This record gives sequence, structure tokens and C-alpha cells, in this order.
Amino acid sequence: MNVYLKIVKNEHYLKDGIFTKILGFKNKMAACANVGEASFYFTLSEAKEVYIFGEVFYHIKDGGQLKLLDADCGSYLKKIFSEQRLPAVIASLEGQYLGVLVDRRKEEVTVFSDRYTRLDYFYANKGEEFFLGTDLDFIFKHVSVEYDQKMLGNLFMVYGWYTPKGTTLYANVKRLKVGEILTFSEKGARSRSIEFKPLKSEDYLDKDLVVYEKILRNSVVSRANRKGKTWVSSSSGWDSSILLALLVDELGAGKVGMITGSMQYSENTKTINIFEMNKIKKIGKFYGLKPEVCDFDFKSSQAPEYWKTVIPYYRSKHMYSFVSFNFSRLADKLTQCAGKEQTIFNGETSDSFHNFGFSQFATFFHTKKSFTEYADKMNCYLYGPSFLKKVLSGTYENDKVFQIFRKMYSSVEFASDLSDKKDLLESYLFPFFYGGPRIPFAKTYTNLALTAKAQQEIFHFPFRDFLPEALSLSESDLYSWLIYLYNIFHSQGSTVSIHKHAMEYRGHRWRSPFNDYRMIDFLSRAPESWGRGLELNNTKYPLKWVAKNRVKFPYGLLEEGPHSYLYDVIEGFSLIAEVTYRSGMTPFFKEVLADRPYRKILDGATFELAYLDRLVADFFAGKEAKGSDFNNLVSLITLCVIGWY
Repeated sequence: MNVYLKIVKNEHYLKDGIFTKILGFKNKMAACANVGEASFYFTLSEAKEVYIFGEVFYHIKDGGQLKLLDADCGSYLKKIFSEQRLPAVIASLEGQYLGVLVDRRKEEVTVFSDRYTRLDYFYANKGEEFFLGTDLDFIFKHVSVEYDQKMLGNLFMVYGWYTPKGTTLYANVKRLKVGEILTFSEKGARSRSIEFKPLKSEDYLDKDLVVYEKILRNSVVSRANRKGKTWVSSSSGWDSSILLALLVDELGAGKVGMITGSMQYSENTKTINIFEMNKIKKIGKFYGLKPEVCDFDFKSSQAPEYWKTVIPYYRSKHMYSFVSFNFSRLADKLTQCAGKEQTIFNGETSDSFHNFGFSQFATFFHTKKSFTEYADKMNCYLYGPSFLKKVLSGTYENDKVFQIFRKMYSSVEFASDLSDKKDLLESYLFPFFYGGPRIPFAKTYTNLALTAKAQQEIFHFPFRDFLPEALSLSESDLYSWLIYLYNIFHSQGSTVSIHKHAMEYRGHRWRSPFNDYRMIDFLSRAPESWGRGLELNNTKYPLKWVAKNRVKFPYGLLEEGPHSYLYDVIEGFSLIAEVTYRSGMTPFFKEVLADRPYRKILDGATFELAYLDRLVADFFAGKEAKGSDFNNLVSLITLCVIGWY
């Protein structure tokens, strides 16, 4: 899906072949759009018309009732838009869509998105002219390129190589923010945001587990393919497996498919996700399904040639990720085995919303699963209300769990003597989103790739410059804020969005049932005792309860053996290191870095260019980097491989 909009004051600019409709106004301002791709179009009056691009899944009526929607719901949507103001419509309409509201009487064009802005919409202006599009190619046909050094620095600070929602690598190009509504008129552009109102944690009872199950089932059913087959991108983990179980339960095994990838990154290791592959076969057998398997072959010298074909697309979508190769191949395999326009589910954001990423059996040590499970809970506890209470009272340094992690990361410097509340909360939250380890008060903003000044600027960016209201959080609404921040940061980052873009590129429909309006609200209110604290309830407590009690599910199979990859049994093993140093990609990476292209865009006031040069020189010399040096090298390679405008 490509959506373009151009708002100009001079009609000669309208002679652009991509546009299918001109929305002219009396004042000679005009909006042009490729409205031919609109999923829904309807008029509200002689003066108002609405275009919806993307998909809508359901509507929450007054009283909380849910109405499933489909491709024939145009008249129903028209009724909603006619009866409610735009913010109320957005709040009650679940989907992944972009919208355009044209008001000829006011001579305005208003651009909006779903509640969480799940689809990117880039925009820029040149004088009094505005350009909006779902890819950067269109934007840079009309405006010059200006780099944002702070956001380039951001790529070196976060896992997944992305910038927060609302920003890009380019100083003069923005993205629609979560909850943002843009209105264009003769007076220019104005932005307003739907206010985020954090929800307070509640003491959920056992009956609320049934409520959770109903929300999850509704999310699955509303996103399933009601005519053909629904596919699941299977990883052998809890998230994709419960989606598979619910789809089989609701639709029958004949209307469900499984697809997965066998990762072969180097001759050294062969299949690095061997545990995952073995488990997926067993899960498929349990449901009477045969998984389709795609080879993610990084060993081949032909791998770079394939990657080169998809790189321009990902650059246009502002996607910087190693796994673009994997998901592009997966999308190709889906087309090969099932045809075009398939519907595919994935389990993304479940970790984020249930346990804030602390649920991968990888917090520390690779010993017994029972221990690592509890280690994840301990880490999650440090970003829960019990520990935050100690933070706010100034007693957190005496906390036994915090002391354990501080001892483990003895080489890491921790902030202390923070008397100012904003400084305190900023130091508490920052490691949660940036760098590693993800431990409160760890000074993760120390990065040799950046100058001291740049490090400080980036450190203050998230919660001083970008979202200062987050520093008003309290014990009672902490989880709601963390999930909201996830939606602004990680949930739209490369590691999550890459599945969406890969599938869309090949014409498939992607679905993330855990990234659901009601699921997000429910988990925002969920208590610490639901697998997020030191109590005995396991991580992802409500999801595992459904798996164990409410659906046919191979529960014991999910609990047995290593989690997924070789690093579950080989200490120090790194997937990315295999790709970087020992795969068919290695010569390609060296080819890309040969002329030090990053020096064309990285500013010496922000970046330690001599340090980056040294990393590259060591890479060419065959020296393997470790720790933060390796992370910076990979960030540099990722940036240069995907490239820039």
C-alpha cells in the first residue's frame, strides 16, 4: 500500500502522474492524492469526504460492545464518522490504517491514523507546500536532504536501529506521531495530539483471566482471514504457538498454515535455530499441520545479491535491520507455497506488553530454565511498582534484587546521589530503552562512537526533549506508561516493523494480534503479581493460563529443552557475529565499508570518526570486536548497508 498526498498553492505543481484525484479549493490551494488505493471512501456531506487506507478490524460501541468489521463496512464507518468527532472515532476504531478527511467548506485537509499509528506516514514541507507519503522516495522527489545528527546517533544507542515515532534520520522529514492529527489549510499546517491518559494498575482476580482470554480470542478472530487460510509465522515460542492454537480452535486446522525459517548463517554452525526447528515440527504434528520451511541462507555467496534487490525498499520505509533478509525470504516463500495476498500472523509485541521484554530466558546465565525464568522475573520486578516505590523513597540501593544485578554488572557504572525527581526518573527509565544492560540507573548512554556532548544530548532526548510528561509517572500507572513508551519506541522499531514491511512488499497482509487496542489497555492495568514481580506466577502469566486451561495446547513441549538458538547452550555464541565475520555477507559488508561512506553524513561534532575508522580497520584486518565495540560496528554496517538519501 502506497499513500501519497501533496498540498500546494500553485496549480502547475499538480501535473504529477501519480495522482488520481485533485481536491481543489476556492483559494487555489489544492490537495492531490492517489485515492485510487483507498480501502474506504465516503462523503459525510456536500463539503466533507473521508478516505481510509489500510484495514479496520472492529469497532467498540458505547457500553463496550464489539462489532467486527470487514471490507464491506463502508456504510457503517460513514455512520461512525458522521456521529462522532474524529478523536472519538480513532479511540473506538481498531485497525491499522491512515485516514484523510477533506473539508471543502473550511478548505482543510486533515490526516490521521489508528490509535497507535501502526502505519508510517512521512511528511515534509518546502515553503508553503506540503508532501506526505508512506515512503521516503516520494518525499525526496520534492524536498532536499538534511541529516539529523542526533537521530543518526540514536541508531548507535538502541537495539533494532531505529528512531522514535515522529522522527527520522532526516532533520526536515517527520513521521506522524502516535495519536497525532495533522491539519493543512491556507494558514499552513497545525498539529494536535490525542492526550494520553495513563491507566492505573488493578488487583485483577481469577475471573479476569477469562476476560483476558476473550480479548485475545476477539483479537485473533477479528484479524483472521475469513475466506481463505490464515498463516502463522511460527517461532516455537509461546506467542506464535498460542496464536496457532486459537486459530485452529476457532477456524479448524484446515484453514490454518504454519511457516518458518531455518537459519543458516555460517559453515561453522549450519542451522543455528535447530532447537526451534525441531520444536516447530512437533508443534505442527500436534495440530496435524506440516510447517512450510524457508531457508535463511546467509552462507551462500549469492546472499548479498538477493539483499541488494530489497535494500532500496527498506531504505524508503526507514527500516534498518539485519533481519530484513530473513523476512523478505519468508514473504517470498509464502507467495511460492500459497500464492499472493495471504494473511499472516506473528507474535510480535507480546513480550513488550506482557513482561516488557524480560521473558526470553536470557536475562543472565544459561543454566536451568526454572532459574532463568525467575531471573527474567527479577529483572522485570526492577521496572515494577514495588521497586519504583523504593526508587521514589530513596531506598532502592538497599534492594536485594538490585544488588544482585549490580554485582553481576560490576564493570558498569551506575548513577547515584540523584536528589532531583526528574533526574531520578530519567536515570531509572533510560536503560529500559537505550543500550545495555537494561538495569535501572546503569549509565548505558556511555558510547565510544559518540562525543561526550552528543551522549549527553541523546541521554536527555527521550524524556526531556521528546516526552517530558513521562517523568510524571507513579507507582500506580507505571505499567501503562511503559507500554505507551513501548508503542512510541520499540513497537515501531525495525525489529518489530520489519515483518510488516516485508509482507506488504510481497503483497501479503500482516497481523499482530497482541498489538491490539483492548489487549494493550488490559495489560496496562494488569498487576505486578501477574508474572511481572517476584511472586511465583510465571512470566506471561495470563497467556500461559489460557494455553494450559482453555485451549488444546502442547504445554509440556513448549517448556522442554533450550529456548531456540545455539546461544541457549553455547556461552558467548552470537548470531550477528556469525553473519558479520563468517557468512556469505562478510565480503559484501567489506565492500560497502571500503570507502568509509559514513564520513559523508556523520558529523565530527556528534561522532568519534577516528574510533569508527579504527573499528572498520580492525574488521578488514580480521580482528573480531567484542562488547560495545562490536555493537557499534554492527550499527555502522547496518547504516551503511541500508544506506541513505
